[in-house]
Amino acid sequence: MNTITPFILLAIAFLLIAGCASPIVTPPDTVTPTLTPAPDVPTVTITPAPDIIPRPTDVVPPSQQVAIQVSRNTVAIDPWVSVLFAGGAGQIYVYEMTGTLIRSDGITEVKTARAPEMGTTLLFNGTLGTDRMIVTIRYTDGNTYTVWDELVPFRGIIPP
Repeated sequence: MNTITPFILLAIAFLLIAGCASPIVTPPDTVTPTLTPAPDVPTVTITPAPDIIPRPTDVVPPSQQVAIQVSRNTVAIDPWVSVLFAGGAGQIYVYEMTGTLIRSDGITEVKTARAPEMGTTLLFNGTLGTDRMIVTIRYTDGNTYTVWDELVPFRGIIPP
């Protein structure tokens, strides 16, 4: 035991000397970068023209045909467009009716009616220009047909 004690004391002394002899490290000065604002660059946003060119509609089998009526309000303060499901031979096979209004100002509005019954109406916010209405019918067998794709121009009431 007496021979181990001097070695332990010697090891402790070396540890103390080694810890005290190391140089003090100071962290380097931090440099804060100065941000300069980027020059104003004008941004140009190109908005594509709305796709208001109607396309041919699909041929629906006679047993699945339905009647759709699209009408337009003639009052300029509220130029709505409505889509009316008017029934037909295939109305029992209709899963959903979807109306898509592509407005002349580029805004597209989509509304859907599930299992529409005779008299179901979808109402859209139109413009005072010429809008495009697309109506698709999805049937219970999974087939989807475009049954209406026409331009719907605004025709205001002309006073006498």
